[in-house]
Amino acid sequence: MALKQGGVQVDKSNLETFNAEKFVQDLLKEGSKRPCDETVQKFNENGKLPEFYDEQLYKKGQKFFTDNIFALLYGKFLGLLTVLSIPSIVRILIYTKMSGTALTAYKRYLSTVFHMVIWYQSEFTPDSKLWESVIEVKDKHNSVSKRCCNAGLGRINQKDMALTQFGFMGFALAFREKIGLHDAKDDDLRALVHVWRVIGYVMGIEDRFNICRDSVSETSEICRILADQIFRPAVERKDKDFIEMATHLSNGMWAMNPTLNAKIYLNLVHRLLQSSNNNQIEFLIELNFVEKILYHFLILVIWSLQFNVFRVYHNYTQYVSLWLMDVFPFLAYYKFGYSNSHVKVLQGKEN
Repeated sequence: MALKQGGVQVDKSNLETFNAEKFVQDLLKEGSKRPCDETVQKFNENGKLPEFYDEQLYKKGQKFFTDNIFALLYGKFLGLLTVLSIPSIVRILIYTKMSGTALTAYKRYLSTVFHMVIWYQSEFTPDSKLWESVIEVKDKHNSVSKRCCNAGLGRINQKDMALTQFGFMGFALAFREKIGLHDAKDDDLRALVHVWRVIGYVMGIEDRFNICRDSVSETSEICRILADQIFRPAVERKDKDFIEMATHLSNGMWAMNPTLNAKIYLNLVHRLLQSSNNNQIEFLIELNFVEKILYHFLILVIWSLQFNVFRVYHNYTQYVSLWLMDVFPFLAYYKFGYSNSHVKVLQGKEN
């Protein structure tokens, strides 16, 4: 039997045998005590992916990204803003000084985008760009984790990694239509979940804390609970560090998307996290007249993605934007100067 919850099909029989509330409670309680695997060697030496890896399903998830790149990157950006509301995560970002200005945020988050695109487009085989990308990102995570441990902040733990995992895919599962995935089929979403289950695993998330599961309904339920119980209260607190880091992120990535404005996008996050029964416009941060126009325009753009012609057009503009950021980031030249504008990942390999 399938129930409709928040516009998402939920398989009741699955939820009767899987307790999403308990999963989240265990993640918050036990996951905060368990560090992530800090040994890149474990991944390098065994030379194999997890037993549950399905090559065809992974490739199907990659195709789903290709067909919906605009909506998925929109959801990812809102997800990353949302993750910045978690104090334990933002504390690490502040300490590392890797995203505390518009320039450092630009370099950090653009490299994240480039890595993520590789995960969605490359073969997952030894010596592939995807394989090298995972190793490069794990190296950086391990370095940061050790520095934070030495500074008395503790190592990066399973809970924070899982909450960060939500930032990449959570809104696509919890509020798919609100980010523009209007006609997403369960088979496609299952493939998307598989991509992030595999990525989460190789990044060091233990199976019992991996929010991406075999079932779309279970994963969607976990994401909705996290959105409602963890992220919405954290966003609504409007902590100073959260607003400041979100502003740096928006100001930095403005070079990729000139519509980025921290106040507007934080209000879009707030709107996303509200109950589907709440039809009133309640701004998290007050907007001026021009900002309100852009806010409503962006909502209209997401609504328009239900029509194929608009989806294709916006996907095309997103690919052009990614190409420009790699080859000719002219807005970054203007904002940061030529020498600071080109961000490369996988040094020695073509992106």
